[in-house]
Amino acid sequence: MSLRLQAQFFFLVSIAVATVSGTAGAQAQSNSRPDSQRPDSHERELALIIASAGHYCPQIESVSSPENNEPGWNVLRPEVVVCRNGNRFMIVISGRRNALPIVRPLPSVGERL
Repeated sequence: MSLRLQAQFFFLVSIAVATVSGTAGAQAQSNSRPDSQRPDSHERELALIIASAGHYCPQIESVSSPENNEPGWNVLRPEVVVCRNGNRFMIVISGRRNALPIVRPLPSVGERL
């Protein structure tokens, strides 16, 4: 093999290796999204808030938040969380960074007031 043919072969092999490794890296990056962009991260955050308040909520079934356009309503973001075990909680997270969230148990789904 001549030196020129060996150089061309090496060049083609290095391009192929770079292409394959670049494709694998792009696929790995697309599969690993940051935690804040995952759809279940908010539910996990609410479950941790409920657990830190001393209540039991093994898995969250649904989260609802009332829509209100009154001034100042967006500072306090109340959410009603329904757990799979039937427990319901109202969670209020303040817009202030150093304020602790408020967790209040609500009557369970089948429970009367």
